[in-house]
Amino acid sequence: MNESVRGIFPELTGPQFVIVYYLYEHDGLEVTQKAVSDRFRLSHPTVRGIVKRLVKAGWLTAEPQVDDRRQMVLILTDRARADLTSHRTEVRHALQATGELALKGFSDQESRQLINYLERIIGNMES
Repeated sequence: MNESVRGIFPELTGPQFVIVYYLYEHDGLEVTQKAVSDRFRLSHPTVRGIVKRLVKAGWLTAEPQVDDRRQMVLILTDRARADLTSHRTEVRHALQATGELALKGFSDQESRQLINYLERIIGNMES
């Protein structure tokens, strides 16, 4: 994933891209730093560090949530949104290629079964 992303956005690491793309896919919704941490099962300090670097690089802003000022709302900058939109086709191809590489040699049925197993494992770990 790092190599695919680096070819499109050389300044982003794989984890940074995942967060930026998640925000892009959820544009218009309020996404907090905690929501990102929960969604990707990353520690709060890890997400805080990634967010800090993305803010410094001009990819997003972090503003206190209106109802709970301890929660930071993550917002893509106009530049980030424009960059992602202009490279949308390349990004989709990179994501598809990464998925195909990961599932190389698996039948469609095996791929669905693997995903089901992984979701069950994640569910078990959350209990």
